Amino acid sequence: MLPTTELCTMTHAKKFGFNSLGVACALLLCLFPSCHSDDQIVTEFRDDGAHLFNNIEVNPSNGIVYVGAVNKVYKLNPNLLTWNAVITGPFPDSIKCLQGECKYEKPLTDNFNKILLVDEDRDWLIVCGSIFQGVCEVKDLNNVSRIVRKQDSQFVAASNATASTVGFLSKGPYQQAVLVVGTTVATHVIDGRIDVSQYWGKIPAVSSRTLNDTASIFDFAVKSPPPSDKGTFVHFQRGGTRYELTYPIEYIYGFTDNDFNYLLTIQRQSLEVGTPYISKIVRFCQSDVEFNSFTEMQLNCGDYPLLQAASVGPLGKELAAKYSMSANAKVLLGVFAKSSSSHSGIPVSDAALCIFKIYDIDKTFNQSHQQCNEGYGSSISWISSLNCYKSVSDSLCKPDFAYLNGTVPISSSPTATFTDTFLTAVAVNSIHNDTVVFLGTRNGTIMKLNINSPTSAYVYDEVVVDAGSPVNSDLNFDPEQQHLYVMTEYKLSKLRVQSCYGHVTCSECLGARDAYCGWCFTDNNSRCSMQGECLAGDWVYYRNSYCAAIDRVEPQHLQVTQKKTLKIYVSNLPAVERAFICVFDVGLRHLETVAVKQEGGSVISCSTPDTDRLIATLVPSLEEEFYTTKLAVRVSGNDVDIVSTNFTFFDCSRYRSCYGCMENNFGCTWCTSTGRCTHNPDQYCEDRADNVHSASSVSVGQHRGSLDCPMIIQTSAEILVASGEYLQLLVGVRNLLPALMTSYDCQFNIDGIITETDAYLNESAETISCESALFQYSRKVDIVKAPFAVVWGIKKLPLDDKNPVDVTVYKCSEMAALCGGCLLLDPKYHCGWCDDGTCNTQKQCLSGPWFDSINGTICANPVITNFSPTSSPLEGETVITIEGSNLGISFDDISPYVTVAEQPCNCSAYRDLYVPASRIVCSTSRVRSITSGDIVVLVRGDSRYVATSTEIFSYVDPQLEGIYPTVGPQSGGTKLTIAGQYLDAGSSVKVFIISQPKDTAGSDSRVEKRQATAVEQSCSVVYQNSSHLICLTSEAKGTGSAIVQVKFDKAVKNLLGIPFEYKQDPYINSTASSLENGKGIGGIPSGGLKVYVQGYNLDIILSPKLRVILGNRDYKSDCVCLNSTLMVCDSPQFPAAAAVLGERPQALEYGFIMDNVFSLLNASSQQEALGKFTLYPDPVVHSFSEVGQIKKYKTDYLAISIDNQCEVCNQEDFFKVWIGQEPCNVSSVAATLINCIPPAVQPGRDTKEQYPDVTVVVGGVRKYVIGYLQYDTEDLLLPIWAIILIVTVGVLLILVIIIVVVKYCMNMSESEKEAKTMRQRFDWIEMQVAAECKDAFAELQTDVTFPSEDVSGFGILFHDYKNYALKVLFPNELNYAVLGDIEVEDETRRPVINKALSQFSQLIDNKTFLLLFVRTLESDKYFTMKDRNVFASYLMVALQGNMEYCTDILKTLLADLIEKSMQGNGNPKVLLRRTESVAEKMLPAWFTFLLYPLLKDHVGQPLYKLCVAIQQVIDLGPMDAITGEAKYSLSEEKLIRVQIDYKSITVNVLGLCQSSGKSVPVRVLDCDTISQVKAKALNTLFCWTPYSTRPHPQDFELEWRSGMHGRLTLQDVDRITEVDGEWKRLNMLRDYKVQDGAMLALVPKQSSLFNLSHSCTPNKYENSSLKPSPPHSPSSLSSSITTEQQSLLETGAKHWHLVKPTDSDVISEQPDRSGKLVREVYLNRLLYTKRALHSFVGDLFQVIFNYELDQNTGVLLPIKYMFDFLDDQALHHEIVDPEVVHTWKSNSLPLRFWVNLIKNPEFLFDVNKSNIIDSCLSVVAQNFMDSCSTSENKLTKDSPVSKLLYAKDIPQYKKLVTEYYSEIKKEAAVSDQDMNAMLAEESRVHVSEFNADVALMELYKYAEKYSEQILNALREDEFARKHKLPMKLEQVYNTMAEAEVVTVMNHRNSRY
Repeated sequence: MLPTTELCTMTHAKKFGFNSLGVACALLLCLFPSCHSDDQIVTEFRDDGAHLFNNIEVNPSNGIVYVGAVNKVYKLNPNLLTWNAVITGPFPDSIKCLQGECKYEKPLTDNFNKILLVDEDRDWLIVCGSIFQGVCEVKDLNNVSRIVRKQDSQFVAASNATASTVGFLSKGPYQQAVLVVGTTVATHVIDGRIDVSQYWGKIPAVSSRTLNDTASIFDFAVKSPPPSDKGTFVHFQRGGTRYELTYPIEYIYGFTDNDFNYLLTIQRQSLEVGTPYISKIVRFCQSDVEFNSFTEMQLNCGDYPLLQAASVGPLGKELAAKYSMSANAKVLLGVFAKSSSSHSGIPVSDAALCIFKIYDIDKTFNQSHQQCNEGYGSSISWISSLNCYKSVSDSLCKPDFAYLNGTVPISSSPTATFTDTFLTAVAVNSIHNDTVVFLGTRNGTIMKLNINSPTSAYVYDEVVVDAGSPVNSDLNFDPEQQHLYVMTEYKLSKLRVQSCYGHVTCSECLGARDAYCGWCFTDNNSRCSMQGECLAGDWVYYRNSYCAAIDRVEPQHLQVTQKKTLKIYVSNLPAVERAFICVFDVGLRHLETVAVKQEGGSVISCSTPDTDRLIATLVPSLEEEFYTTKLAVRVSGNDVDIVSTNFTFFDCSRYRSCYGCMENNFGCTWCTSTGRCTHNPDQYCEDRADNVHSASSVSVGQHRGSLDCPMIIQTSAEILVASGEYLQLLVGVRNLLPALMTSYDCQFNIDGIITETDAYLNESAETISCESALFQYSRKVDIVKAPFAVVWGIKKLPLDDKNPVDVTVYKCSEMAALCGGCLLLDPKYHCGWCDDGTCNTQKQCLSGPWFDSINGTICANPVITNFSPTSSPLEGETVITIEGSNLGISFDDISPYVTVAEQPCNCSAYRDLYVPASRIVCSTSRVRSITSGDIVVLVRGDSRYVATSTEIFSYVDPQLEGIYPTVGPQSGGTKLTIAGQYLDAGSSVKVFIISQPKDTAGSDSRVEKRQATAVEQSCSVVYQNSSHLICLTSEAKGTGSAIVQVKFDKAVKNLLGIPFEYKQDPYINSTASSLENGKGIGGIPSGGLKVYVQGYNLDIILSPKLRVILGNRDYKSDCVCLNSTLMVCDSPQFPAAAAVLGERPQALEYGFIMDNVFSLLNASSQQEALGKFTLYPDPVVHSFSEVGQIKKYKTDYLAISIDNQCEVCNQEDFFKVWIGQEPCNVSSVAATLINCIPPAVQPGRDTKEQYPDVTVVVGGVRKYVIGYLQYDTEDLLLPIWAIILIVTVGVLLILVIIIVVVKYCMNMSESEKEAKTMRQRFDWIEMQVAAECKDAFAELQTDVTFPSEDVSGFGILFHDYKNYALKVLFPNELNYAVLGDIEVEDETRRPVINKALSQFSQLIDNKTFLLLFVRTLESDKYFTMKDRNVFASYLMVALQGNMEYCTDILKTLLADLIEKSMQGNGNPKVLLRRTESVAEKMLPAWFTFLLYPLLKDHVGQPLYKLCVAIQQVIDLGPMDAITGEAKYSLSEEKLIRVQIDYKSITVNVLGLCQSSGKSVPVRVLDCDTISQVKAKALNTLFCWTPYSTRPHPQDFELEWRSGMHGRLTLQDVDRITEVDGEWKRLNMLRDYKVQDGAMLALVPKQSSLFNLSHSCTPNKYENSSLKPSPPHSPSSLSSSITTEQQSLLETGAKHWHLVKPTDSDVISEQPDRSGKLVREVYLNRLLYTKRALHSFVGDLFQVIFNYELDQNTGVLLPIKYMFDFLDDQALHHEIVDPEVVHTWKSNSLPLRFWVNLIKNPEFLFDVNKSNIIDSCLSVVAQNFMDSCSTSENKLTKDSPVSKLLYAKDIPQYKKLVTEYYSEIKKEAAVSDQDMNAMLAEESRVHVSEFNADVALMELYKYAEKYSEQILNALREDEFARKHKLPMKLEQVYNTMAEAEVVTVMNHRNSRY
């Protein structure tokens, strides 16, 4: 197995240009985690002062880091924390002076660090800088602030920033310590010219300087006494000529080895200018006292001549052997660059790495000396001009011939080359026999190379250290060689030399080929590490070992539903003590199984995960047919993979076609008879002979491979049919099985609608014919693809369709709306134009003729809709674009037939731009004179088909009249406006500025005259209309006058007499804030300061602007040119600057926007004399300190206090002061004071204050209102016009007063009358309100009538269990299906139906099926809330016979619901609050079934009493028969809000057996209607009779009897009815004068079922005993509007009883006839009702929340069981908030069960519920819900009245609920045995209550409606497939299909 590295060699070789295959992996860094820089960068160091870093040194003994920077030296600890730092600049300095006094100016000069060296022997830090002529000093190694030695007279280093200096420590003559230095002469630019220091001659090119602890430190180590100029130094001097300036040498690197010193340089090949630059190496002996051994040799690295950096270091053992060197022998490594040209020393971004053996270097030097001794060679040309001569001296350090120039170059072939890479640094290290090189680049990265051989290397990693900043040539290792210090311009980084920790697997680790890294195999934590970190394991290195690898796995893949033992064959498996495990990574989960290492050590066996866990984990991923997991082998307890590979789990059943089933290598089989793909045909296929097996299947059969699949063969490439037409389809087929496939159908999916037709297999069995089908769709789209399928058999199994057949259904009318477009449609659509104006096929064209493009007919009525342009110059050739419709269908139809203003228009040149029928492009012809006309298109030259434009096209003659401006800068950018006429003519307008040629009249040269042609400059048009053109001028090649020329297509117009002049660009000499003092410019955030700009040609810019840069934004302001040399600008505003500026000014760069004169855009940075723009804080103006900020004005001046830090804000016009509406003239401005002269007379005021305000405006923007100014003396004399005005106003005022008084007197009497009327009205209202309040108070205190609590006399009218359950389950039904039977048209089919229902019942009893059934329905968006309720109800009925199973299903669904609510960001408290799932509906039904004993034995009685009590309280007062409003109510909405006079009377009512003469006393009100009296009478007579069996009031007449024969029939409406317009008021008892004790009789109507023949039947409708009955029975909860009254209302007449609806909100105009007052006056009636019912409501709540009910009967067992389940779920989901569980319990029982019964007592009792009772019970239910809530209800006076009514009771009820939940929880848990026993008993008792088959039939309807979704869900579930549930459900479908059931409900009477 190849390492990963080899995979990338070819990919990346090109970029770096490596010359070996290994080196080509340079970009492997993109594959390694280590390419993330942060992984390897340990720490970083920056200086906030942003000092440029120059040099770095690391103390090899302790790792302390020293950094030399511009103006600073740092001492850092190994982790780059600052220990010490010293400032080294800037200091005053001059190249003309030494340190100290100087007669020349000494500006502050930056000190660039040139040499930084650590001298461990002396604890010195040697520092040399660029200032003071390049002197050096010695600092304390422990405290860099302390200077140990300093020598100001010895100049060592280069004295500027760029000149090179190289220094290193070495041994010198006489074994003294020396500093070897190579220095380039520094040049300086002074006053625009190049200059050098006058002391430059004292700095030799190369020198050796003493470090002895004497005063002569840094002096030459040896210097001969005068007059000799010899010593340890070399000057660029030959014969008195110095060459330092003309022959510069750049020093790159220096080092010492053995007895020699070496320097590496870049220099010209010779002294001659123009010779190429090369690299050289210089060597001289350490002991040489005169540098006679100074020798230089050329250093070659292939085609890369320029050395950039170098380093000396050891080679690894393997590479050293290839160099024939000993291990760790040192070599010189250099990085070289190509030159930009053959004679240039400028490097380019092509680099190479070369390696030179020190041995070979010395050998070459020695050979050169030997040759010189033999007379061959010469001296170094810049030192001497001598040639070698023969000598017998063999000494290298004291040669006879000095300064030898070696002739034989030292060469090496590049080890690695790099394209587009600039190398700046190199370092080398050896590790584990390898040689690792670190390369720094100009873009701030470190590249790591591993060198294989002298010509082979590869990049294995790259680290971005400081993107965009070059890496300094100083690369230093720490003492342990574990880290590398990398320095860029402003950052120092500490890097790990290795990236081991970024590799997580062995293959990654060894594949990185990082010489530092290997894989450490341990039992605990295998990892990638360095060898020293692997202390307790096997360390595997990439050179000599391999990672463990999986060779193969048997089997390669596995069916997901199977569990098997895998055999994993592993090579190089490490030996570990712990056991192995197999880990399957499935998504984010890891499934582990035990692994066993077999004998031999190379095979590991492990089983796949349990199918349950695997399938549950793969559910989200099994949408595909297979899922590839990572199979890894690990050591137990270790989460690092030893080996890993991919392993595939597949699922054959996911393949939906035979072709897909065959086209895989999983060995699947296609069951043709069932249309499914399976891995086990023996188990899942019915007819095995017809199966199709894949090529890899082990099953035996005659059909194998996808070519044997029964399939459709498409017979044509495309099937087209127009929408609305029929098509008969014929398709080819193959591999059909006639014995199995007996019937066929064709299915078409047309826009979502499935159309099915019969299909027939032709005799040849090769084609199938589909009967003709209608293809039609309604959407307004042009084409719809209708997928096509051929299905067979009862199951409608589709034939395979490898290339799916689609029928293309199209609408011609949607494809083209116009005739031209219609005829251009592809002929394959057979579309044409119909006479009715539509595009259609010929079949669908029902009216008139039809034609298409084939018969050559032209579309009628061509139209031109628009064209552009609208005019052309007379010269023509204007390109016109004409758009329209029906403009031909080919180019030849229109080409010669287009005319413009009666002139031909040439189209032939624009054939490609012609769009058939809709667009024509042509060019106009030339005309002689101005004309105009229409554009005409004559299609095919036929006059019947003419298109004429509605607008006119004109030929015009454009005229140029003038330009503005007439002058502009040479750089261009002037916005030039050209005025004239018809300037918008033509299709192309171009503007040129033609410069005038120079005068050549005096020249005889024709060539000169020909060359002196005009220069044409373009001017870009940016705006154009008929009278103006605006263009932007371009840069001109020179200055001078020019002609403006405009080309309108072919027309050329020159503007004569008004030239445009190009002038020299503006130049700015100076800027100032004032013309007088010339101070620097500046501004404040508010802007407004004047900036005066002086220069020349300033006025040639039309709109100059001042530009100031703050942060990354430009702030601009306008400038005004006063003349050509002076311009004034306002300083810009800086909106965001004020908040961040603080109190310190900022110096900002600025410039000027002057057209395209970009040289002024950054003027301040390019012209230092202009200075910076100083941004100051805004001046602050202080308010007057006097009381009320009112300052008294006494003197001639007004002094205003300010804080003005702005040095340039002393412009007097910058501060403006206003007093009121007049200015105060500013006379002087200081830093703290403004003086101004106020007006002589107090000005007018801008405000309503007594004195004028004083406003200071700063810069014209910022305003300060600082107070008010009071003048001490005011002129009291008024001018004459003011006196006249005052007199006139006074007279007019008197006249107005007289008129007002007269008018007032006239209207007084009338107003008094109206006031009197209003007082009377308000008095009446006040009395009425007082009376109502008093009555209400008295009623509350004295007359509260508490209803009777005794109902034992007439009993509680409970529904039986059956009716109670049905009313709860099906609240809106009258006839209940589950009480009937299933009727069939043919009784012979009943057994089939019963069989199907029996099969379906078995499926319902299967938990897997039922859960999938429910979940599938709930997931469908069309399964509505109503469907969920109905489904849940029928499901509960179907499961009532097995309540144990029902409870299990309910708990599972509830657990699922809770799980969903806990996911995401959902609020778990809303669980069970809304009925959004089947489970939420099943839960109350479950309680309904199980809590009936609790209701009947305990809760029913208080609830019944509450209902009776409400009716009794309501009957105490009047109730409106029409609106249902009553005087006494709990609901504000049903409260009658008028005062009604009434009295209670008792009437005697004769029963139905009137012959007995027995009457029953009935309490009524004299304001009751007749229907209300009848209802009360019947309620009293039939108080023990269930409401469903009672007679109704409309069946009776009410007679008033007096004496033996006196009878009067009382009616709601008769002749005594009060009529008011269209309103009729219902009759009341008092209208008939019925008195207390009157005898009334109920007489059955003739049409009534309750006639006299029935009424006397004993015990039929009344009790045999007429004992006194309670005044109101519970069944009297009758409707407020009786049926009789309803019939009256249906006649259309407007009736009212107590309150007219239209008057309910209006106060009557007649106080004596209206009882309406403010609505809130009557709210006390609610309180009365509440007090009357208080005990009944409390009793009900007490019983419901009584945890001590009869525990022996187990009535609370279901509640306890369900509450425990919710507690367990909360514990399972780690819910610690008790409010959540409290809310769950409240939502499950009180909200879903108790509230439903409280609001609907008719579910439990056989009673009727009126609207007003319903509203009262709703208030009770609402407060019941509030009692169960945990949230605090903060009530205010604006809260709903219903909540305020029970505000004081809710806390007590809440306490009751909390205690109830707590006590229930404390009870012993209900065992499953006890609960199951109760559930079983429940099922046994009520098993025959309902017809479960009907419920199953209703459930089946849902199963049939969603059959496809349910079957898919079953097929996707492994357990369902295992138990053949899909097949069983299909059997039910098939059985039902045979039966064709029609369910008919038995007719049942509504009263049972």
